[in-house]
Amino acid sequence: MVFGKHFIGDVKAPVEKALKCLLEVNPTLGFIESHKVVYKRTGKSDKVILISGGGSGHEPAHAAFIGDGMLDVVVAGDIYASPSAAQILVGLEAIERSKGTLMIVKNYTGDKLNFGLAAQKARAKGDVSVVFVNDDASLDAESLVGRRGLAGTVFVHKAAGAAAAHGLQLSEVTRIAQKVSDNLATVAVSLDRCSVPGRTDQEGLPAGEIEYGLGIHNEPGVLRTGISDLQTTVSKVLSYLLSSSSPISLNPSDQIAVMINNMGGLSILELNVIAEEVFQQVSKTNHGFKILRKYIGPFMTSLDGPGFSVTLLKLDDETIKLLDEPTNAPAWPKQFDLSHDEPVESRISRYSAPEKPAYSSKNHLIVTPEILTQVASAILKRIQKEEPTITKYDSIVGDGDCGTTLLKGATAIHEAFQNNKVDTTDISTVFESISEIVEINMGGTSGAIYGIFLNALVNNLRMVDGGNGLKSVFQQSLSGALQELCTYTLARKGHRTLMDTLIPFVETFEKTGDLKKAVAEGAKGCEDTKKMEAKLGRASYVNAEQLERDGGVVDPGALGLKCILEVLEEELAA
Repeated sequence: MVFGKHFIGDVKAPVEKALKCLLEVNPTLGFIESHKVVYKRTGKSDKVILISGGGSGHEPAHAAFIGDGMLDVVVAGDIYASPSAAQILVGLEAIERSKGTLMIVKNYTGDKLNFGLAAQKARAKGDVSVVFVNDDASLDAESLVGRRGLAGTVFVHKAAGAAAAHGLQLSEVTRIAQKVSDNLATVAVSLDRCSVPGRTDQEGLPAGEIEYGLGIHNEPGVLRTGISDLQTTVSKVLSYLLSSSSPISLNPSDQIAVMINNMGGLSILELNVIAEEVFQQVSKTNHGFKILRKYIGPFMTSLDGPGFSVTLLKLDDETIKLLDEPTNAPAWPKQFDLSHDEPVESRISRYSAPEKPAYSSKNHLIVTPEILTQVASAILKRIQKEEPTITKYDSIVGDGDCGTTLLKGATAIHEAFQNNKVDTTDISTVFESISEIVEINMGGTSGAIYGIFLNALVNNLRMVDGGNGLKSVFQQSLSGALQELCTYTLARKGHRTLMDTLIPFVETFEKTGDLKKAVAEGAKGCEDTKKMEAKLGRASYVNAEQLERDGGVVDPGALGLKCILEVLEEELAA
């Protein structure tokens, strides 16, 4: 992460601009720009009004939780700064509040003081209640400032909002909000601090360290330690949530909701992997908790913080019903009917491959299986050695996955030989098995090219007459496979792809029958890619300066195939 590097580093009033954007896509919202107040213009007003807010930088909290069945008014401060009492008072006047107002406030000093002052002033014009949320399980409740309010606050928004939508009195809505707040616990962990727009001299965590117990304002956590595997990290988070000092006490067989919150900087893929591990560990603890509701996504972020938080909410029938009530608040996740929920494992099916057509081996194609096993092992060793280089080149000219994709395929092929999973009836069945392994384990363009070529090679091997020996069969079959491949790809020699290795190799072997010469021509074609302009693939999007730096960058796909062919020639020669 590069701290301070932002598209909006020079933008004046970024909070106001971000809030105005909400109005672009949501016609139900109004905005008092001078005081950074966003409010619901439509819907019922003869109800308890819910108001929340705080410093900005936690999006989608809080304004994206405005909607029927959730919040009515949100007051935003500057990034990580509480709104003033004057702002909050304007927010209180944004909507008629004949049945009173509930303030939902995170337990931070600035928020408590400013919302508290506004509440005192507003009580002259109507009933105002305040619920403070302090769900941070990493801090000691006995400290002077108490626990911080974190992502669990959104659960309070939802339950109280649903209660207010049903027309309950302020005292009842307040009771429900307080009950939910009292049954929450949240802990966060992050790989690094977030980057604050416009702020210089920002300091991140040392490489190789993570931090547990962070707040949502870039403040330090309670424990900094070395990065461990995901299982250990999740286990540590849960240890805080389930400790004796946690704000909630869970008993065996308690029903809970679990929220996995993206703190802003994690990819959806990474967050889902983390969430799956959390669900597995919570379900398999010896506490016997039953997870009735699961929520994954960005709920309360810390700008682009590369971390996540886990919230546990103890449920009762009332809370479950309120969580399930509909809302059109944009940031609340879509709910599915869980009344007939079946275990995940029971919904995972296993693919069974159809039976292959009967095939009779051809004598001229029969080879010694031990030789093939030895070749597969040698190819794996070479790819393991070259993978960092291939990945480095692909990170410059592509998407950085060429080396790992090739290694994954080579590893799977080697393991298949070691476990007798390759059909060694003859060389065509060997390549048929390898093509199936490639199709399953190698994605992307290179995987598709290898797959098409190998399948075409199998078909050609079985069609070509073997009267002139195995070398002649391969000369014709490789040529035929290349022709078929060229009907599916526009890549040719000179286009800076793996075809710059494959085409000269096949053409030379077809003409000469000399494997050593053919591999040498393929290697030359690979080396020539350093000087080529990319015309196909992701490298075609890269500017010429990047391709030409350090004397030129070899095409990673061409390099990977070159390594395979060189090992093949060495092993067969031996």
